[in-house]
Amino acid sequence: MSDLTQAQFRTAVAAAIGGVEHLYRQVDLLIARLREELAEDPDGLTLKRGTLGKAGKAESKRVVVRYEYGALFEPATDDDDGEDAEDGDEDEDEPEATGKRGSHELVSGQPLLAVRIAMFDPRRRADFEPQVQFAVMNDWALGDMPFQADDRFRLQAYMLKRLARALADRTGPPSGARIRTGAAARPIGGSLKGKDRKLTCSLPGGVSAVPLYEMGDSAAVERLAADMKAMWSRIAAP
Repeated sequence: MSDLTQAQFRTAVAAAIGGVEHLYRQVDLLIARLREELAEDPDGLTLKRGTLGKAGKAESKRVVVRYEYGALFEPATDDDDGEDAEDGDEDEDEPEATGKRGSHELVSGQPLLAVRIAMFDPRRRADFEPQVQFAVMNDWALGDMPFQADDRFRLQAYMLKRLARALADRTGPPSGARIRTGAAARPIGGSLKGKDRKLTCSLPGGVSAVPLYEMGDSAAVERLAADMKAMWSRIAAP
């Protein structure tokens, strides 16, 4: 900082913070528009409660800088009450209160549309391309256990948020291999003894990715949502 005058330093700090704030507010708007497009009929998909964090509330003086965003979508049901399902700017890895909103049940054959917005990768600072990834995750199981259509699992909401993160470093057509997520769960009505608690799943449609740079207008978001719903229709709603 010795090479800058006090006025230059003040201007640089204001520009840096203003730029970061603008970027993350724009990503929040992108997510809001994407949610609206995915919710449109036919085959509307709604955000699974508790799976999305924001950069911060619009009226606050704090912006949370995230390396990635993750969200899960599922078919809308009559039980959806229209309440805001976002999580604000809390720490996504902290355990939450127990109760109805603190845990989720997942059926082994339950498909979910996973969306991951990758903002930055500290391992690839020079060549990393910010991008939007999406995939249909299905056929859930624990560890190396085989997929059983009637299995049911319970996991905490903060664990649910880790599912979309499993798309990191994955792009392209389906490989046929199951992937291991960072989310731990418990079998409902079964024993944990000797079992790996980390959820695994298949990605029957592979992982698609679009550069974040291309999401500059409403038409681009509409095309992205259409591609997501097309993948969903091919796999989850044939």
